[in-house]
Amino acid sequence: MGNILKRFQDLGYHVRYSILNSHDYGVPQTRERVIFVGYHKDYGKHFSPPDKIDEKVNLKDAIWDLRKNVVPALDKNRTNPKVKFSNHEYMIGGFSTIYLSRNRVRSWDEPSFTIQAGGRHAPCHPQAPKMDFISQNVRRFASGKEHLYRRLSVRECARVQTFPDDFIFDYESVADGYKMIGNAVPVTFAYHLAKQIYSDLHKARRNKKYSKMKPTAHKISESEKQIPLQI
Repeated sequence: MGNILKRFQDLGYHVRYSILNSHDYGVPQTRERVIFVGYHKDYGKHFSPPDKIDEKVNLKDAIWDLRKNVVPALDKNRTNPKVKFSNHEYMIGGFSTIYLSRNRVRSWDEPSFTIQAGGRHAPCHPQAPKMDFISQNVRRFASGKEHLYRRLSVRECARVQTFPDDFIFDYESVADGYKMIGNAVPVTFAYHLAKQIYSDLHKARRNKKYSKMKPTAHKISESEKQIPLQI
């Protein structure tokens, strides 16, 4: 990472990076990522994270209305033409010992686990109770409730990633749908980052008086505010 930061500094950028959680920015999911933002030194500015949103959203806010019309994927996890809502189909198949080493269920009043780029790792739907603890690295579906455990559908994962319902994912294998969604930056999170960058720069003008400044790079906290740069 040090080499990457140095290369940006050599190009004249003030770089700031921070670990941000999408759940703090209107996303119904726990998803921490390192975010790098650089402004050219001629602007005399550096990036600070946008303010967190006080009101948090959860799984019930995101997917409650989808709970009754989901369908399973077809054999070999091919897309199901009987889907009643675009992309609202879930991956079928067994659960690995790695998957069963942790609880994979979040309740309706909680944010989702991180949506990953693989259907086999998709969180379980909140209709199911949390998995029973057996021993370290071993969990089990609650006895008598096994039928409630299914993965979130492709559309439910898209909702958790804050994609609008009119954004249609085109695929033949549902695994590809999960991959596209899991690799994406949550839409609402990206919006708040872009809004902050726009606020910083849309009226800014490059000024050669800042050219003599030495570009900097360091980690910042989510709450750090803009600090004046010293010429």
